[in-house]
Amino acid sequence: MTVIIGQKTAKKTIENALCHGRTHHAWVFRGPAGVGKFTAACEFARSLILGGAFGTTLDSFQHNDLHIIRKEDASWSKNAALARRKQTNIPVDLLRERMIGGRTGDDKTHDSVAFKTSVTGGQKVFIIDEAELLDETAQNALLKTLEEPPVGTFVILVTSRDDLLLPTIQSRCQSVNFSQLNQFEMNLWLDSMSFNVSKPDLDWSVAFSSGSPGDVCVSIETSLPKLAVSLRDFIRGVGGSKSFPGAAPLMIEYVDSFIKIQLEKNALCSKEAANRRAFSVVLQLLGMEIRELLSDDRDRSSLAIRAAAILTDVEGQVRTNISIKVLLESLAVRWVHLCSGDATLMPV
Repeated sequence: MTVIIGQKTAKKTIENALCHGRTHHAWVFRGPAGVGKFTAACEFARSLILGGAFGTTLDSFQHNDLHIIRKEDASWSKNAALARRKQTNIPVDLLRERMIGGRTGDDKTHDSVAFKTSVTGGQKVFIIDEAELLDETAQNALLKTLEEPPVGTFVILVTSRDDLLLPTIQSRCQSVNFSQLNQFEMNLWLDSMSFNVSKPDLDWSVAFSSGSPGDVCVSIETSLPKLAVSLRDFIRGVGGSKSFPGAAPLMIEYVDSFIKIQLEKNALCSKEAANRRAFSVVLQLLGMEIRELLSDDRDRSSLAIRAAAILTDVEGQVRTNISIKVLLESLAVRWVHLCSGDATLMPV
């Protein structure tokens, strides 16, 4: 039984590389969130370090020659400034400490772990999770390692936003494309899981996920089906100009609850990062309605296109310093009145 469900094309690419014995030193595993990219990266690392077939075990893999780098790792840094910072990206100082070496902001010089001999004398693998969070300085600093890779060292960048990786990074890596699971594959995954949730909520969460097991888990864990029911009239009232004063408070309450759940799961989680993730889930919920509208008659499809433009605009503004609360209040107004443009708060 394989731990990676679906992803036939991605698995074939990885298996071919392993079988031919000429595995590229740098990889980008790209595709939607929650479809198995990180799991596949860990299984790839197992095969590179220990040998053996790819993706044939259900055990999580840990090894002294496997180095996983995440934004949360900054909390363990001996660099006080780095440890105190908000964990919203992967800064160059963290990369220097954990992988590439060099002088960091605290005026300390670090050896390059990437160029050191592996613990077991074989291969070593670096997995950078959410690689799109590497800031530009960090990506440029990583280039040297990708251009002149040490023998026996492999780098895997896992990302759901490969468009945020510099072209110079992507050109030095071999890409593996991951996709959303089809219905048959989702059913296989569901058969392997056990959720303490009602069937209607589970079915709704599966529909919401559009083939992402990770999104199913997020939906159930954060009680998203309950929010969907509470917002049903608001969501379906898109473009109807009817006021729904309770919509924004409900969405804000969900975001606050989402953050609390994430912090309880992982004390190192950045509140700001959780805030943005919750906001994206709310936008995804509204996007469900847009997909349904696009399947209706021409008039409704036109409305859906205008609503989609609003979601795109609001999503872009989340990268600014505007608070999520303000954006949700703005979104509630713009959703029902289909206010276009890039203004944050639109008049009713």
